Amino acid sequence: MKGCVTMSMLKVLIPLDGSEKSMHSLDWLKKFLIPKNTEVTLFHVIEAIHSNETFSVQDVENTGLKSKEILDKAAKKLKDYNVDTLSTNYKVNKLNTWGYSADLILKEAKEGNYDMIIITKSSGKGISRIIGSVTMKVVRDSEVAVVVIP
Repeated sequence: MKGCVTMSMLKVLIPLDGSEKSMHSLDWLKKFLIPKNTEVTLFHVIEAIHSNETFSVQDVENTGLKSKEILDKAAKKLKDYNVDTLSTNYKVNKLNTWGYSADLILKEAKEGNYDMIIITKSSGKGISRIIGSVTMKVVRDSEVAVVVIP
């Protein structure tokens, strides 16, 4: 139909590290993006640390379960959305992987054709807030819009 504008889904990637601070990204999303127009992927990276230490199968399984808990908690927070006459839910995907957070966030954003990344500032203290920040690397190297939540 001539003159009719169709709105495509906005694809949003939300990296979570398991901290309460990282959940603030969900509050921003709910405040500014309408559920019926937004597809959200909750993304948790289990940091890969190179060391000589060996890990048991149980350690790996426990870490995977913790990651699933983080994603489930975030999905639950998005499930019940109801503002005025809107009573629809976001389309939510959950994704976790092992590796280096910043690199995998950037890779997922590019390969998944996301429109936006919503991420919180570093939860690190002292010099780690300045050097090596996952958020700074994502902001610096992202090919899509990045919203940084303080």
